[in-house]
Amino acid sequence: MSLRLDWVGHDAVKFACEHWHYSKCVPVGKLNAIGVWENKTYTGCITFSYGANNNMAKQYGLTQQQCVELTRIALNSHETPVSKLVSICFKLLTKKNPDLKLVISYADPEQDHIGAIYQAGNWVFNGTSPSR
Repeated sequence: MSLRLDWVGHDAVKFACEHWHYSKCVPVGKLNAIGVWENKTYTGCITFSYGANNNMAKQYGLTQQQCVELTRIALNSHETPVSKLVSICFKLLTKKNPDLKLVISYADPEQDHIGAIYQAGNWVFNGTSPSR
C-alpha cells in the first residue's frame, strides 16, 4: 500500500467534511489542512485551525500562534491507523509552523467518541468540558 500526505485546499476539505465527517461542515477560519492518499486515492483530510475557542492557548501560557486545534478528521475507508496519520500531520504542521508548541483536540461523547485516537497517540487528557 502506498501512503501520501500533503497540503490541500478548501475544495478538498469541503468534499471530505461533507462526505466523511459526522458534522458535514468545514471548520470556520483559516485552516491548515492535510490530505491523505492511499494507493493514489484521496481518502480525506485532517484539519488544524485556531478552533472555536480563541482563548484556548492562554491557560497554557501560550499565544494563539503557538497553539492550534485539531478540528477535523474527515476520512473515508482507509488502511493506515488514524493515530499514525495524525503523527505524520504533526511533522508537516511543525515544519510549516515552527513556533507551534501545542495541539488541542476534543472528543465529542454525544457522538460516542471516547478519544481512542488521542489515547493511541499518547495525548494528555485534560478533563471533560461542561455540556451545553
